[in-house]
Amino acid sequence: MNLNALSLFVSVVQDGSLSKASERLNVPIATISRQITELEKSLNIQLFDRKKSGVKPTMAGQKLYEQVYQNIDNLLQVEKAFSEHQEISGKLRISTFAGLQEVWAWVDEFCIQYPKVQVHCQITDRVLDLVEDNIDFAFRAGDLHTDNAVARLVLSAKTKCVAHPHLLAQYGTPMTPDDLVHFPCVGFAKAEQKELMISLENKTLHLPYVFASNDVYAVAYFIRQGRGIGYLPKQMANRLIEEYGLVEVLHDYPMRTYPVHLLYLKHRYPSSVMRAFLDFVMEKVGFYAV
Repeated sequence: MNLNALSLFVSVVQDGSLSKASERLNVPIATISRQITELEKSLNIQLFDRKKSGVKPTMAGQKLYEQVYQNIDNLLQVEKAFSEHQEISGKLRISTFAGLQEVWAWVDEFCIQYPKVQVHCQITDRVLDLVEDNIDFAFRAGDLHTDNAVARLVLSAKTKCVAHPHLLAQYGTPMTPDDLVHFPCVGFAKAEQKELMISLENKTLHLPYVFASNDVYAVAYFIRQGRGIGYLPKQMANRLIEEYGLVEVLHDYPMRTYPVHLLYLKHRYPSSVMRAFLDFVMEKVGFYAV
């Protein structure tokens, strides 16, 4: 089997099109197409469904990718390791949920430390299939689906309840969480939710809302405009308190903290980029990768 053709095949799957792989690798499209065709003939299978928008691996192509992409990456890294002054390079695919600024700060520091690593970060709160979605690492809070993944605790998500001074002047200051039913509330919710669910340390509040979103930045905007009172991630709330004069309320009644885990597939031979990022994150949280 032609290892160069396999390497090109992996790149096309990861980039989603021959043209993008060609541009990134600086290899002519014709060369990539010919190598892929020869690989398909040697295996007697079709590897891609070709569409106007790009290419998508067939079921057989996806299965081949899952079996070879880590080994191909490791072979490339071994080859590079023998080059003098070689730095870690490659592409890292990360997923976080909205507002996870602590992790984004880690990624920024990682990029400074490894300038030849290219990072793509997907922001979503949906459940991911790390293989199907082509994600190396996912940061998730709450219920986890870890049948085929490793989960490592890295953070505890904390929040603050904040409001604009103008809103407090109009409605007063809530003294207990139960008082929030008398205030216009904004917060995080999925489309099917008819009310906000605020999980405190000892109970869960169910509150009507004037505005809800699955984007924490949209929630923050409405709080900043004085349209409602709501909970925001601690770091974001602190910044808005400092920059826009928002006021923290109900600080004696904190929301339940949620553990944030780093999820990744357990590979026997993880790529050098993945290993570097895992070591970096574990050092940040006071552990060491094993």
